[in-house]
Amino acid sequence: MTNTMQSLRIKIDRVPYADPASGFVVMRGREGTNQVLTAIGILPDVMTNTDIAGNEYELLGDWKTDAKYGRQFAFVKGRMIGNQLLYFLTKVVKGLGEILVTEIIAQYGESRLIEILEKEPELLLEHKGIKAKKLSKIKSSWEKQKSLRELSDYLLPAGVTPNLLVRAYNQFGVNAVHKIRENPYCLTEITGIGFKSADNVARKLDIAFDSPFRLRAAILYVLQTAADEKGHTCLPFEDLFAGMREILNAEGMEVSENLMRSALDYLAGTGNLFSDDAGVSIVFYRQMEKWLLSFFRGRSTALNNPIVDPDKAEQYIARSQNILGFSFSLEQKEIINRIAAGRSRVYALLGYAGTGKSTISRPILDFLAEYHCRRDDIVCCAFTGMASARIKKLTGYPSYTIHTLLKYKGENQFVYNRENRLPHRVILLDEASMVNLPLFYRLAQAVADDATFIMVGDPAQLPPIGAGNVFCDITAKESFPKTTLTSIFRQSSNSVLVHFANIIRRGIMPAEYASADYLDFSFQLQNIPSYFNLKKELPELAIKKIRDENNEKIRDKIIDVASLMITHLSHPSWEFQVLTPVRRGILGTEALNPALQNILNPRGSNPIEVFGITLREGDKVVHLRNKDMDTAIYDQGIFARDRDTFDKQRVFNGSVGLVIKIDAENDEFFVLYPERLLVRYDFDQIQDLIDLAYCLTVHKAQGSQYKYVAIPLSNSHYMMLNNKWFYTALTRAEKKVFLIGQDYAFRRACTNIDTARRRTFMVR
Repeated sequence: MTNTMQSLRIKIDRVPYADPASGFVVMRGREGTNQVLTAIGILPDVMTNTDIAGNEYELLGDWKTDAKYGRQFAFVKGRMIGNQLLYFLTKVVKGLGEILVTEIIAQYGESRLIEILEKEPELLLEHKGIKAKKLSKIKSSWEKQKSLRELSDYLLPAGVTPNLLVRAYNQFGVNAVHKIRENPYCLTEITGIGFKSADNVARKLDIAFDSPFRLRAAILYVLQTAADEKGHTCLPFEDLFAGMREILNAEGMEVSENLMRSALDYLAGTGNLFSDDAGVSIVFYRQMEKWLLSFFRGRSTALNNPIVDPDKAEQYIARSQNILGFSFSLEQKEIINRIAAGRSRVYALLGYAGTGKSTISRPILDFLAEYHCRRDDIVCCAFTGMASARIKKLTGYPSYTIHTLLKYKGENQFVYNRENRLPHRVILLDEASMVNLPLFYRLAQAVADDATFIMVGDPAQLPPIGAGNVFCDITAKESFPKTTLTSIFRQSSNSVLVHFANIIRRGIMPAEYASADYLDFSFQLQNIPSYFNLKKELPELAIKKIRDENNEKIRDKIIDVASLMITHLSHPSWEFQVLTPVRRGILGTEALNPALQNILNPRGSNPIEVFGITLREGDKVVHLRNKDMDTAIYDQGIFARDRDTFDKQRVFNGSVGLVIKIDAENDEFFVLYPERLLVRYDFDQIQDLIDLAYCLTVHKAQGSQYKYVAIPLSNSHYMMLNNKWFYTALTRAEKKVFLIGQDYAFRRACTNIDTARRRTFMVR
């Protein structure tokens, strides 16, 4: 590219290639009446998935000659010439049509119409042919197009990719430019964008290397990343400063510890951070943990009157055993007797796989309904919709997700809170081990002073996604009222899944794991012969090729299991799940999902392809991060009504649902989640907010159970394999688990004991 750039006006005849993810486009057209020419470059208009053919552009760039493609005009900036308003209304806003658009422009004139779009869009309802639904689309499209252009003008010179522009808009909405200008480091809030990427942008926007602003952003980033990725709510000073040095120091320059301490003191002085001998915390994490400690201490030492005397409790237990047709374990009897004694307003029921946590939950609630309160005063809840539906089925009592129970109203606000408590006398929280600190805090604040709060969870599972480890931290305290179920209920002689899972939980490899005779457990070996000898003899590239070839064989066997499922199950997409340790690679979610999609939903209707992902109606998908979305309660007539029926509600990272409608005309699709929650997505939120879910990481599958589960085990995943991960994966299966892979990987997953501990204030 020469220093003196040229200007070129081109009318686009056709677009051989356009990538909405990157904004890169190859355009063929003419300059005046001259011969056809080719222009290549990044054009923000491409990011909205609109057709630019027929439009005229002024491009700034230079000519270059490519050995393969010949002479091309490589541009660095492009501006549409002509009636941009006509282009916007006909190409960007779907469903208006050129005739209607021409009428609107003729009625108002371009300048007045732009003013209306900016300030009084509701005036467009006066025009015949524009109803509320079309107006809503016009308004959202106008705001999005305007924001993307503002983002392009502000950030493209700083080296931001068009893909990141779209993601920034998805994260921050119409205020994206204002928020980034105010604090470029807010880009780290976007999934997958680290401090260094945001720092590169900030430095190009003239943030100095040793700027206090930069150092403060680094402190908050290190602490928030530790919370989001590792669950720590506080860090020792040495760990905080080590993390800061890793992301701040570059270009042969180092930030001194004195400057880091000054930035830390400033944030502590402004109330953003809290520090003591335990370490440094983001202040709201410390406040939440401190409040919860007080909540649990107060309720566990309430010393209330007994609900019934011990004899009546024993009579109830005997009666329940007769009705259910089996005997309770000693620990199951203990939890009922504890609650009957009434010495506390909070209880924990801990238990590993197969110990009967769910089984005893119903007799506990029935006991309270008989002796303590009306049945209508009892409610269950859980973090995920699937877990909520399961506990409702098992107990017979109403059950909701925590957000539905608290009546979430958007922007992290709830109808039920510290000032307006829940009306229930008994609240049972199932799968309590997967509820993170902020949500646990919100729920506990809404529990009425005279209510009994029962937590049920498995301490051996993976900790929650996000900050904190409330359930395990509080139940680890000796004085806390808890009952731990240890007796595993007997299985048939050829059922070993629960037995194996509990052996693995202790870091032991079960014997005879490779037997083919088990009803609920299958391990198909796919080893590399003489693997460790080959590692000594062959170079790394050759070993990698051998590993990849073996991983392809494991993948093919996973596909075979999926093919078997479609002949045996009524709803194979929902009842069968592949779980893997990783997202990338031959056995990662990114590669396995498309392959499984072609098996489990090969003929899904209305397919679209966005950012390299094909989506069809009927596809199983997963929501990728906590975000307020347009939602509604599903019924058969919902798509015939206006979008005014949609309200904001938070959808959580890991929520799994089914695509039930794809609307290509309006660039949107709809996903149905458990509890009949319907969520609207835009096409450009694919990959950023939504992805296929035929294969999930185990973290994403927490709280869910499936009839059949398949798990690839490969030495390629050596660093990811540990007994807590494996135990959690195995216990997602209700009927059978299929393991496919290498015996060494199995050994590693069983015996590599997870010793990681979350650093929290509550654990002290």
